[in-house]
Amino acid sequence: MTTRDIMAGKIAAFQSIYIPYPPQLAFHERCAFLVELGRATRGRPQKGMRVLAPSGSGKTAAAEAFIRQFEAVYPPTESFVPIIHVPLDRATTTKKLMMSILDAFGDSYSSHGNEKVLKARVKLCFERFGTLLMIIDEVQHLNFHTSATNDATDTLKRLLDDGVVPIIFMGTEDALGMFTRNIQLSSRLIEACDLSPLDWTLSDNRQLLVNYIAALDAAMVRQGIVAEPTKIIEPWAVGCLHAVTGGVIGRISRLFAIALDIALRRDATRIEIYDLSLAVDRWAVPNGIIDHNPFLKERGK
Repeated sequence: MTTRDIMAGKIAAFQSIYIPYPPQLAFHERCAFLVELGRATRGRPQKGMRVLAPSGSGKTAAAEAFIRQFEAVYPPTESFVPIIHVPLDRATTTKKLMMSILDAFGDSYSSHGNEKVLKARVKLCFERFGTLLMIIDEVQHLNFHTSATNDATDTLKRLLDDGVVPIIFMGTEDALGMFTRNIQLSSRLIEACDLSPLDWTLSDNRQLLVNYIAALDAAMVRQGIVAEPTKIIEPWAVGCLHAVTGGVIGRISRLFAIALDIALRRDATRIEIYDLSLAVDRWAVPNGIIDHNPFLKERGK
């Protein structure tokens, strides 16, 4: 096995790490509650839940983790699909939404038929497979600025009203207007479970960040990705990480992934501040996540 193969394997192993992060665990609990509420009100109008977060927050990873955990208890079969996860493309119309839902069910003919036919097939799929929850991902792509007769959100609202399935609406803050301007939709939702960025001025938020970094550190050592823990828990260093990522937890993982690549290329046994600083220069700044490198400023003090 070549050095390149080993490095690629370690980066792949890092990307498979999932840290049980408290706000995301709270999201899991609310998902489970929505499922149970749906079971208790079967045949009656269902409820939905809003989950908004900045891009890179790890909301999709959290949803996928919940699905894995749920399916470990309630395994899918040929006749039972407990949860469907429906990612949306930009400018999703009602017809495209129906096609995406059918795709999630594995329908090979999702593009066949007009909008009315597709809606009927979607309802039949939910009934046939006994689906308990639908997660709509990237709801900011729903075409909710069109006329009332061609509003994709109205179609989802109808699924709730008809008692078809509970729905989780996941997306970025760009989707907020979809809920604030559509009172009829909002009235069908339980309390929102938005994943907000960590606030550095709050001590409990700072501790959440420290704990997340420590857990990520431990996971890298446990999986043999690095030989030694990073131990980057000094307040100034954690403060720099918060400044770079804006408190968006998924960006912490992405920054560490870049830093890991840098560390492995210099045959280091762990990620150090040097690697994280270079990761800021090579990834965070060029991608517009931040316009300066906080590590250089703090180190110069």
